[in-house]
Amino acid sequence: MTHVTGILCANGAFPGIAPEAHVVALKILDENGQGNSAHAVAALRWIMDNAVKYNIKVANLSIGSNDKKGNRALREAVERLWQAGITVVAAAGNADRQRSFDPPAPISPAILTVGAWEDREAYARSVKTSPFLAADDLLPDLWAPGEQIPSVLAPQYRFCLQNRSRENIISEGYILMSGTSMATPMVSGAAALMLEKDPRLSPKDIKQILLGCALRKEGLLDIDAALAHTPSVKQRR
Repeated sequence: MTHVTGILCANGAFPGIAPEAHVVALKILDENGQGNSAHAVAALRWIMDNAVKYNIKVANLSIGSNDKKGNRALREAVERLWQAGITVVAAAGNADRQRSFDPPAPISPAILTVGAWEDREAYARSVKTSPFLAADDLLPDLWAPGEQIPSVLAPQYRFCLQNRSRENIISEGYILMSGTSMATPMVSGAAALMLEKDPRLSPKDIKQILLGCALRKEGLLDIDAALAHTPSVKQRR
């Protein structure tokens, strides 16, 4: 959770995408990075109940699933957030690049699914078609960098030290990590910057602008272009 938050809004040695964003962090995974859909649903319902109180506009889901059919309760919880004006950004799923990829959690058109740019060729081999143009629930809406991304490291976070080489620790309190969980907060940060420019943007607006700009770069997130295409409040008046 700490490294994901750092990619989104850190303001230290490795600044995040939206360093002035405020974050409400909900813990649904244990120290080994494991959890279940019930915890995710409970977190999404909490966001729905507290969105106005904490001015929550973007929900980042850097989690995966091995449920190939999708989870109905999780999907419905996400869609309620989307309908309430909250942009939901979810990881498209991680897997060994020599095997098929797990689906996003949850599977729904009412989210922005994000894949790691470095995985796009492996996705193509997996589905035997273009990963960006195919209309398939298992494919990401757009890509963002996800390989060896520097971010903050919590002292108590044992999962990365158990499953990653200690060589990835680049300095005290910082580590390099890879995967769609790292790519996802980049898109969430982009959405936050867009909302900072125009708070009246709907999730549909944000998704349309981000995908339109990414299309010009083979599906790669283009934050500068997205902000350039986001009208400011003054421009709307």
